[in-house]
Amino acid sequence: MHPILFQLGPITIYTYGAFVFLGVLVGYLVCTRYASQSGLDDKVFSNIFFWTIISSFLGAKILYIILNIDYFMKEPSNVLRSGFVFYGGVIGGSFALFLLAKRYNISLIKLADIFCLGIPLGHALGRVGCFFYGCCYGKPSDCFFCLLFPPNSPAGTLGVKLIPTQLISAFFLFMIFLLFVVIKRRKKFEGQIFTSYFVVYGIFRFIIEFFRADPRGMFLSLFTSQIISIFLVIAGITLFLRLRRPS
Repeated sequence: MHPILFQLGPITIYTYGAFVFLGVLVGYLVCTRYASQSGLDDKVFSNIFFWTIISSFLGAKILYIILNIDYFMKEPSNVLRSGFVFYGGVIGGSFALFLLAKRYNISLIKLADIFCLGIPLGHALGRVGCFFYGCCYGKPSDCFFCLLFPPNSPAGTLGVKLIPTQLISAFFLFMIFLLFVVIKRRKKFEGQIFTSYFVVYGIFRFIIEFFRADPRGMFLSLFTSQIISIFLVIAGITLFLRLRRPS
């Protein structure tokens, strides 16, 4: 693990932040290429992407604060240094995308397909960043691929080998990206990519949560992300069946 990528005098570049930035950049490049192929103006789409990403990070931060409200009530100064919740980003980004689609009079479904092609690859790089930082870690285990994290990392405080759920997630997200590249080439209707993303990622996220050990919010004996995953899968299946019907 290398939580610090490099230092330039007083400036410290953290590996987690670098991979998150790289994920956003790669996601942007993938989405921009798809948007251009779909006939969207480059400047218009770049503006849409920018504000959607800003809204996503805000949503991810807000949900993280809500799930850890007791901690932040005691330590409000740690708000800016704390992490994010991916599903909060999905909610925040979706809200912004809805407003921007209306603002530019572009099909929301078309934009959702474009974004959901780039999201898995960008998210995969972000999970690699999680691994280097030591957050979003798995449960203790002696399996052959389990790892012992440095003691100064969040995962290392447990002092035992853990399931590297970050790398498992990164691998699966990369596979989703490759799957969607294939679907894009054989796309039969608008919305096929984003509805498939809802279903495939929702199922995976529901399962991987059982193997994670980092502190997360719970409701009705399920983790918050699992509850959101259930709604995501139901919405994905419903919209997939509705959108695939010929008009």
